[in-house]
Amino acid sequence: MKSSFRRHSCDPSTCWIVFAPAGRRLYGVPLGIGLFFMAPSALADTFSIAGAITQSTQDGTGPAVNNPSLNNIRDGDSYTLLLTFSGSITGPGTYALPGGSLTFVDSAAPATETAFGNFVCAGQNGLACLTVTPDGNFDDISMLACLTTGSGCLTSNQLALNFRIPAASLNSQNVAAAAVNKFTPFDLLEDDGVTDIQGTVAKYSYTGVSSVPEPSSMFLLLPIAAWLLRSTRRPR
Repeated sequence: MKSSFRRHSCDPSTCWIVFAPAGRRLYGVPLGIGLFFMAPSALADTFSIAGAITQSTQDGTGPAVNNPSLNNIRDGDSYTLLLTFSGSITGPGTYALPGGSLTFVDSAAPATETAFGNFVCAGQNGLACLTVTPDGNFDDISMLACLTTGSGCLTSNQLALNFRIPAASLNSQNVAAAAVNKFTPFDLLEDDGVTDIQGTVAKYSYTGVSSVPEPSSMFLLLPIAAWLLRSTRRPR
């Protein structure tokens, strides 16, 4: 059975997607509903850490110029860092983590930093470059992200993480984290290195797409099927 598809230019909330099977009456659904059910999912994995600030501008670093909110940070403040990205971290290796966003927040200050940009990691573009290295009963995790401010990433406009977690906890939530010897766990460098915010990493969490419950595709299509059935019925 041949059919045609056409729609008129109008507001998605009132416009209808119209299907016209050959030799049959027209039927359809509102464009807004059709687009909702045809749109792909935008889910992403998340990587987050939490800790406490150990070095701020009150210790003599700075002052922060490109992001003045960093001047509000004080030693002892709690902070969080959240990275959303497409793809997955599944085991040891180096990962270029593309897309999404990277956000540093110190709610007490208040202070935020979101000006991170893509760069080349392991031959691919990513918002962050993360490496998982086996170390006995632990996984050592290091990550680099580049700021878009200042003179460039290689001139100390970057975020660096170095910490460890139990090896079986890479894809777990609320995991206790510890420092790796000789490395600063959290180091945010800005203004070409003039501003240097440091901190601990105490908690680590990872949430994968599979951890987010998704309704069945067939279940989502039931309202459309019901609408079509009602639209094609003729009064007797």
